[in-house]
Amino acid sequence: MVCRGVCQKFKAKWGAPQFRYANGQKRCNECELFVTWTGIRCPCCSRILRVRPRISRYRQKYITKSEGF
Repeated sequence: MVCRGVCQKFKAKWGAPQFRYANGQKRCNECELFVTWTGIRCPCCSRILRVRPRISRYRQKYITKSEGF
C-alpha cells in the first residue's frame, strides 16, 4: 500500500507531542503524518492508524490524562 496523497486533506495541526493522541489525532505509519480522522484506517492507504503514543513517558501522560487525573 502506498500513500496516494488523500491524507493531506485530513492532516492535523501541530500540537504538543504528548497531547496529540489525547486530542483525537491519529498517526499513519505509511504516510508518516498525524491525521484527524474518525475511522480506524487511514483514508489514503487503508493502514490501521496508531492511536496511542509509543514513547513511554508520553504514553504515561496519555494514560493519566485519559483517566481524568
